[in-house]
Amino acid sequence: MKKIILGAAALVVWGFAFAQTPAPTTPQQAEHIAIMPGAASTANSGQSQQNGNNNKVKVLQAGTNQSASTYQGDGSGSGGNLMYIIQVGAVSTFSGVLNNAEAHQTGTANELIVDQQGDYNSALSNQGTNDDGSANNKAWIRQGDNQQAENNASEVNQDGDNNVAKSLQTYDNSESLITQFGDGNMAFNEQDAGPNGSDGHASEISQLGDANQAYTYQEGNGARNNAVTLQEGNNNKSYQTQDNTAGPLGTQNEAFVAQGGVFFNTNLDLTIGNDLRLMDDVYVGTIGYPGSEAGVAYQDQVGTGNDAEIQQFGDSGIAGNYAEQNQTGNNNEAYGIQNVYNTGGNNYMRQDQHGNDNQAGIAQNGQGHKAYQTQDGSDNIALSTQKGADNKTNIRQFGDQNVGKTIQDGTCNAAFLVQHEGQSYTISQNFNDPTGGGNQANIFQTDPAGTNSDVSCTFPDMRTDMGDYSTPVLTIEDVCPGC
Repeated sequence: MKKIILGAAALVVWGFAFAQTPAPTTPQQAEHIAIMPGAASTANSGQSQQNGNNNKVKVLQAGTNQSASTYQGDGSGSGGNLMYIIQVGAVSTFSGVLNNAEAHQTGTANELIVDQQGDYNSALSNQGTNDDGSANNKAWIRQGDNQQAENNASEVNQDGDNNVAKSLQTYDNSESLITQFGDGNMAFNEQDAGPNGSDGHASEISQLGDANQAYTYQEGNGARNNAVTLQEGNNNKSYQTQDNTAGPLGTQNEAFVAQGGVFFNTNLDLTIGNDLRLMDDVYVGTIGYPGSEAGVAYQDQVGTGNDAEIQQFGDSGIAGNYAEQNQTGNNNEAYGIQNVYNTGGNNYMRQDQHGNDNQAGIAQNGQGHKAYQTQDGSDNIALSTQKGADNKTNIRQFGDQNVGKTIQDGTCNAAFLVQHEGQSYTISQNFNDPTGGGNQANIFQTDPAGTNSDVSCTFPDMRTDMGDYSTPVLTIEDVCPGC
């Protein structure tokens, strides 16, 4: 991880360089069919095609190096097709590995399940048609079982409105990609790393449209899980949670969310320093894409050495975005930027860290923003920077040897800082533009036995139905009851 660089003695000479988290995307693959003349008994393959509405297909394959490709199409009709592909085999050198499943459905109200057990399997699913009627489709990919199941890859692509995609992967080193185009879609990636401590999972959810929801959940003893969520549009919600608590094995997870124009360029590595105009000169007005309004992003990490990053890019001050980051453990980093490309407003960024040697940074551009940071532990650092008018920052630190620093450049801004137990702070207002004014700074420091421990110039609230994120049970009808 890149660490915060603190200047030696100057007023506010500091920077915060955050690692370039994005990486996921890969999956695709599947296909592989072929084989027939003289094929080995363990190398099953099959291809089916159905045209029209209300079709059903169920494929069950047991063995190694299997391949199934199914297509159900109805043009722009009503759809209502059902598909179920199962590839099984005991997890060993000879069975349940190197399977490929590919599923394609066009139309509306289609449902599919792909269930693969074993290692090195690939599942690719496509639902919907470009520029034609497509909505209310469901896709469910399941890879792995109670035994070990490693190095699997899953991809789901959905086009249309009100679709649901769910991917569930167990054990280690698996990758999942869900891409949705349209409004009102829901995507769920669940990955559970196994007990041998090898590399964890990679997850990416990309959504283009309005009122979409993305949920990523990564848990287990494996380290180095990576979660990326990219959303463009308004009223989108993203929830990422990473839970690794098994001592030194549960380390170094990365979570990244981008809402707004940065969907087209996620390889962003900002340095926030004592000159905010550097950030403005490079980025404001150069994105060329609409921003995001009323977006919600939430990240929750438990463990050691984790990175969390949220980028939200609004283009107006009507309906601001909300971001929240929670980290429990030591040596974690949380970083959030709002409105770098445009000068909208009314965004709210909240960061809560519990543990030691953690670092938090917030950068906001525009007006009417709120930055809230809480750190409970020792040797933590909280940094925030706001450019514009009527912005507010609230930093609260509990523990020993913590540092709080904030920069506000503009007019009518307010900074509030509370520190308990031998800490230091720096607040700088309008240092780049001495013509501004109307700013306020309120600092409260006390020793461990100090009173007024509940001092708060509040902001919390917001959370906006974060508790509603739960994995849906996809009730896909059995295409062949009793088979």
